[in-house]
Amino acid sequence: MATSSYASTEETTNACRACRLLLGPCTDELRDVLLHHVPLSTFPHVIKQKRSNLPRLTAPQMNLILPRGSSYTGNYGDMDISLLYILLRNICGIPPHSNGWGYDPDPTDRSLSANIERIRIARNQCVHSSSPVLSNADFNIIWSTVRSAVVDLDSFLNNGNKFEREVDFLRHETMDLVRDRHYIEELRKQAEEDALIREMVQALKRKLEQTETDRIENHNRIQKIVGEYNYIKKRIQE
Repeated sequence: MATSSYASTEETTNACRACRLLLGPCTDELRDVLLHHVPLSTFPHVIKQKRSNLPRLTAPQMNLILPRGSSYTGNYGDMDISLLYILLRNICGIPPHSNGWGYDPDPTDRSLSANIERIRIARNQCVHSSSPVLSNADFNIIWSTVRSAVVDLDSFLNNGNKFEREVDFLRHETMDLVRDRHYIEELRKQAEEDALIREMVQALKRKLEQTETDRIENHNRIQKIVGEYNYIKKRIQE
């Protein structure tokens, strides 16, 4: 059977896993950072007040946060990393990191803005890549960088390492549930077969033990009969 050039590999799995990391816990954590600075109840007022601070937004972004004739009624769950970054940078009053918003932060800079920047950069690396693969080396760099940022943001949010745990879970969580279910089912069948074999062995052991008991009892009966016969025979001869 021919192998497709689009078949899954370790490197395609790396790319998918990195996307899950960024679109899952990282996005949710940035939502919590925004919620920390701008409670939902105040968002419509803040966004109108600071509208002039915002750069040019896409039409979907504008319609989401400043709908005509209405106010934003979501819970930040409909905002992606791109929009969250714009809002965190422009309406929350978060000081820029040492190299400034929009630039790579220094590795030693652990400020809030630096960690937000790291997540944005990692997201762009994955989303804007022209290839659906991610080498092990690049994957490990991205994962390590993002995990460190998540740990720092957890500390800022004082949430008990909530998102760090999710990141660590995703690092080794299955990427093929159907295949894993197949293996789990096979293991279950093997376990059942093992249990059946153990039960058969125990039954055979009990049967052998009973057979040995019966043999001993029969032997004792025969010995008793022989003894009685010899006794009677002796008395007759006397």
